[in-house]
Order: sequence, then structure tokens, then C-alpha cells
Amino acid sequence: MRANPITQFVTQFVQRFNAPPALKPGARVPELWVQTADAETAQTHSLVGDCYLLGRSSSQTDIVVRNPVVSQVHLSLSRDPDHPRQFIIKDEKSTNGLYMGRRRLKTLMLRHGDVLTLGPPELADGVRLRYHNPPPKWVRGLQYGLYGVGGIVGLVVVAIGIEWTKIPIYPLPSGVEGPVMVYARDGETPLRQLPTRSHQELQRLRDFSPYLPQAVIASEDSRFYWHLGVDPLGILRAVVVNFQRRGIAQGASTVTQQLARSLYPDYVGRSNTAGRKIREAIVALKLETFYSKDELLRTYLNRVYLGVGSYGFEDAAQFYFDKSAADVSLVEAATLVAILPAPNSYNPVQSYNTAVQLRDRVIERMAQLGMISQEEANTARRSRIEISPTAQEVLSSTIAPYFYSHIFRELRQRLGESLAREGNFIVETGLDLEKQAAAEQALTAAVESRGGRLGFEQGAIVTLDHRTGEVVALVGGVDYNRSQFNRATSAQRQPGSTFKLFAYAAALAQGIPAGKTYDCGPVTWQGQRYRGCERSSGAIDMYRGMAQSENAVAIRVAQDAGMENMIAMARDLGVRSELRASPGLVLGESETNVLEMTGAYGAIANNGQWHRPHTIKRVLDSGDCLDPQDLETCRVIYDASQDRSGQHEAVSPAVAQALQRMLRAVIQGGTGSRAALGLGEGGKTGTTDRLVDLWFIGSVPGVNLTTGIWLGNDNNSPTRGSSGDAAQLWRDYMRQITR
Repeated sequence: MRANPITQFVTQFVQRFNAPPALKPGARVPELWVQTADAETAQTHSLVGDCYLLGRSSSQTDIVVRNPVVSQVHLSLSRDPDHPRQFIIKDEKSTNGLYMGRRRLKTLMLRHGDVLTLGPPELADGVRLRYHNPPPKWVRGLQYGLYGVGGIVGLVVVAIGIEWTKIPIYPLPSGVEGPVMVYARDGETPLRQLPTRSHQELQRLRDFSPYLPQAVIASEDSRFYWHLGVDPLGILRAVVVNFQRRGIAQGASTVTQQLARSLYPDYVGRSNTAGRKIREAIVALKLETFYSKDELLRTYLNRVYLGVGSYGFEDAAQFYFDKSAADVSLVEAATLVAILPAPNSYNPVQSYNTAVQLRDRVIERMAQLGMISQEEANTARRSRIEISPTAQEVLSSTIAPYFYSHIFRELRQRLGESLAREGNFIVETGLDLEKQAAAEQALTAAVESRGGRLGFEQGAIVTLDHRTGEVVALVGGVDYNRSQFNRATSAQRQPGSTFKLFAYAAALAQGIPAGKTYDCGPVTWQGQRYRGCERSSGAIDMYRGMAQSENAVAIRVAQDAGMENMIAMARDLGVRSELRASPGLVLGESETNVLEMTGAYGAIANNGQWHRPHTIKRVLDSGDCLDPQDLETCRVIYDASQDRSGQHEAVSPAVAQALQRMLRAVIQGGTGSRAALGLGEGGKTGTTDRLVDLWFIGSVPGVNLTTGIWLGNDNNSPTRGSSGDAAQLWRDYMRQITR
């Protein structure tokens, strides 16, 4: 091939004057690196033209290589018209040829990094050529990325293939998602007796009421008939939602994945980890490979756990509605499906309002997907849930129902949403049956005897062993059957003067002596003015300030301690509710709940050692016991005594003891005199504006018990009572349980 005369002239002219053509800064052009056997480095030739000849003749070639192996015109380089950044190399009938390795070439489309020799590679005087034309960085990045993705995909495929062989799918094992058995402190008394009846299954998908599979798909997996066991769109949606909310707010498990973890718990595992989700997905893919969608859905409907010992919708329909799953109505189907997200946490008997709300969501979703008409949806939403009298009787016999319901909230906190949902646990609690009965009776008696006259209809009691944080009694309302709202754990109420504890504790922790005196006059802080002392005058120390609950002194103590230090002290003592950094915080304007406030006072009674208030002592895996009759042989999933995140020193023993003396003074000669037992008890009263909230929290060190009491109304209407009424209830109740 002959070069363009003009190009050849320019090349020869440049070579003659030994000056390579100048390129613009950053310009990238293909290069040919030529290295003879006796040269230490290669000579670089920038290929800016369209055609080049390489050979020994300086008059006939553009690139001159003076070597006896090279012919006068050995080869040509021409730009590929279809790929302008690429060159084609061609042997021009040379004597010794053009080689790539041991293969002689006639022509070749050059790629970046190609290495060729002029003459066979065995020749001592051979000439080595290297083509240098790297792609742009973004192309290389894309290439390496694709290589990486390909490698990962390959490894994943191999891993799936290995794991695939570990999963036997003929026949399908029975599901093990099961009940949560909750026992009192004695380890023998279950808080809820489960009904005993034989498990029943329907043999064909069409045997179920058509509303049931529709409701399940609408609620749990709307793309069930589209995906292959794992829903990539659902995963993407969950990732986005969880990223936006900075937490696990939404899952992406399909019906097949739920079935996989139910049928294969030993393989999938029970830890809340990414590895578990991967194994769950592998099982789901294999199930989808060997079973039809209808068969998987039928198995799910027959095996899924629906609470109260009911496995599958046939069992649940018989229990709740006294009818077969073949005959349930739209309302009943949606009600049962609404139980799925938390089968151990609530039911339509004890959580009727919640059941209606969740049922309506299922119905609305079915209407959105066109499974039912809007008219059918409207009619269903305006219908009551009629529950079997047998179910009502069984579920109404739960011991300590507020305590029992909180167990499942705590399970989710300790184990995570996904694992807690599976159930099949044995839960050991610190519930003392005698103290629980006394707490329920005391609250009921107080509301019935004095509530009408003093204007309060509700209350809450929490008693805990402050050495461990175990809740031994918890009452969240007067009548669980009428209202399932737990006022001990879920009601956020202003704590009034009980919050002053944190101001005094922060001051003492800062080294401010308890004997320091404070002026009783009016005080202004951050533009807010507070009246002077109501029961004292002049200057008084912290002991009298706490005993008489003087607001002006508490404000001045908090000023001394510092707002941030006071908030930090509340956090150290277990208050997790939102706290507003304003002077009113000292007097209890930020809402807290009875459980966390009782835990804080318990830490003071325990010489500064805080233990998180907890209803659960241990969680055992009832599916992993060497001897099902001996709980000690069951695998321990969670042990509160080993949970170091739930215990720490909040204040020093010296600070705690100073606070104990102050709290004893509250009862011995202060605002809490109606709580007096004569057992060395200490505590604090609290009221809020218009007497909306009435509090007393106190401890009896001799029996290691701390009890918090709240009285008031759900609608925040004012009462006609005082914190003394809460103190009196505390005394009556504590006298009974400390005999």
C-alpha cells in the first residue's frame, strides 16, 4: 500500500529534522512504539495521519527502522474509515513477515496493547512493535465496572448453585411460625391460654373464599403473579423509603419469601441479617422454580401463622368467625389478612379499633387493584366486625392485658420487626401475679371511689424492681376491654414537678452542694417570669426546695446546673421522649410517659445504677429445645441481664444518696405526706396546669420497688384532684404489696 505523497513528505521532513509534530495540550492520538533489539527504550510515533509506511528505506517510508530484519517497505498502517480511532496494520510482502506471537499475519485491526514483531520472535535482531491507544477514562471505568459486575454475578450464580442443592423441596415441610407463649415470673403461668384444636387445611386454592387470596395479594404482594419469588421493584421501593426515613421503615418480602422463612427456618435462620435475606431469596427462587403460583399461594393460606395458635386461614376463620375459610365474607377476609403484619401483637377482639383501621386499608387496596368495586369497598368499610363469642371469651381472659400487649412492642424493639413477627418464642417476664392483681384492683377502686368526685376517669401504674429494671406490675388503664390504649407506656403526658428530679440531679452532679440556699423571690429566665415560692420564704436549700416543690427554687437550681446538663441528666436516667429546651421544661412541660419516669426514679433508688425498665427477661426459641418440657434446654435468643445497652451508672452513689434524702423529705414533711408508709420511702409529687395530670413516683428501698402513678383523663380535661390523690393511691397500693 502506498502512502499519500503529501503525508509521506511531511513525515520524512519531520524525521529528517528529528522533531516530532507538536500536539495540543491534552490531545490524545494513537501511538506506535517501536523498539529494536539493541535499544533500551522504544521510539514513539504519534499516528496523526491517515496512512503510514514502515520500513528500512528512508525515501519510501514514513517510519524508518534501520534493522537488517526489516524490509525496505515492511508494512503499512492505515486508519479504519469505519472506526477513525483505529488503525489496520498490513504486511507489505516483507521478507521476514509480521508476527503476533508465532502466528504470521497478513493484516490485523489493531487494539490497544497489541504486541507484534517484525520477523519471527526467535530472531535475535527482531523488532518489537506495541500499539498504544487507550480508551478514555470513562470507557475504562465502565469496562472495569462491567468486569466487576460480571465477576460478582458469576460468583453469585455459583453461590446460588451451591446453596440450591441444600434445600429439599419434596415434600414441603410444615411451617413453624408459631405462637408467642408469655409466662409470668413463676415460669409456669401463661398470660394467655391458647385454644386447643386440630389444624385443618383446604386442598385446593379454589376451595378458599375468593376474597382471601385477593386480600393477601393486595396487602402483602401485589406483583405476586409477576415476579419469580423476589420482587426487584419492591426491593427498590423499600431501599428508597428506608433511605429517606433513615431506618427500616418498609420491607420487601414477597409471599413466596414469607413462605420460605416459614417452611425453612433452620436454613434461612432467625437472625435479622442480610445473609438471612439472601438465603430467604434463594429458597423463594427454588420454590418458584418447582411449584406453581397457585400451589405456593394455597400453601401460604394453609400454613401462615395468624395468632392465637391459628395456623392458616382455615384455623383462623373457625376461631374468629365460627365458619370455614371457604365461606368468609369480604369484611371477614380483610379482617384476617390485616392480622398478618403482627399476628402476635393484636387481634380484632382486644384491639378492635386497630383491626378496623387495618381492615379498611386492605379493602381500599383491593379496590385500587380492581379486585372489588368501589361500591363493595364502601359497603365493607361501613360494616362491623362480628367476632365469635368463643373467641371473645378466650381473648378476654388474658392475664394483665396491658402488660401482655406491651410485651410485643418490646419484642420488636429487642429483636427487630422481621424476627419478632415470626413468633415461635417463649417469653419469660418479671410479672408478679399478686402485685399485678393488687395494682389493677387499686387503680379500679381509686377511679370508682374518688374519680367521679375528683374528675379523673383513667390512670396508670408501673412497678419495677429497681435493682434490675424488671417490671413486676403494669396497668395501662381501668378496663382493657373498653380501651386498649396503654397509658403506662404510650400516653405522653406532662410530668409536672416530678421532672424537677433532673434539675436537682444535674446540679449535684456539677458539684453544687445540696445545702446551697436559693432565694424564694420571683425569677426570670429567657424572658419568662415565674412567681416566688408558695410554701416558703427567704432563702432555702435544695432539701426544702424539693420537699415543698417550690418552682422558683427549681428554676434557680436548673439555671445553676445549666439547661443542657439537665437534659443530658434526663437522658442518662432513661428519658427518651422529646424534650424542649426551655425554662418550662424544669416544671415538666415536655411530655414523657409513666414507664420511663418510673425507671428514672428507680435508678436513684438503686444508688445511681440505671436499668432499662423492661417486661421481658428472656426470649427462648421454642423451636430449638433439646427437651420441650424443660425451658432451660431451649436456645436463648435474648437475655435482658446480658444486654449491656440497657444498664449504666447514671449518677454517682453520692449524688443518688443525696437525692434519696431529698425524696424522703418530700414524704416526711412535704407535698407527698399522703404517701407515708413508715418504711423509709421517698418520692415526688407532680401536677400540671389546671390539674390535668396528677403524678406520684416513689420507692421503698427495703423491698427494692419503685412505683409510678398517673391519674387524669384521655381528653386532657382538668381534674378537681391533686397530686396528693396520686400519692394516696401509691400508699394504698404499696402498703398492700409490701406487707
